[in-house]
Amino acid sequence: MLAFHMIKMVKISSKGQITLPKDLRDKYHLSCGESVIVSDSGEGIIIRHGNRTLRGILKGKVDTEGFEKDLRDLRKEWKL
Repeated sequence: MLAFHMIKMVKISSKGQITLPKDLRDKYHLSCGESVIVSDSGEGIIIRHGNRTLRGILKGKVDTEGFEKDLRDLRKEWKL
């Protein structure tokens, strides 16, 4: 069973569109033009972030540019 932490009511437009509330877009780092995955759970609709890359998962959580530089530096040290 799914645990719901935040419940929001949104309306469906005449074109079948919904607007995700800003606090949820911010929380899950969803920006204009990004893709999401919409799936039928059998009990309702699930919307998931479409960007499943490591960079997408870490976006907004860590300094990805600094992280990538540190990773490159570590890889240079590890080379035999």
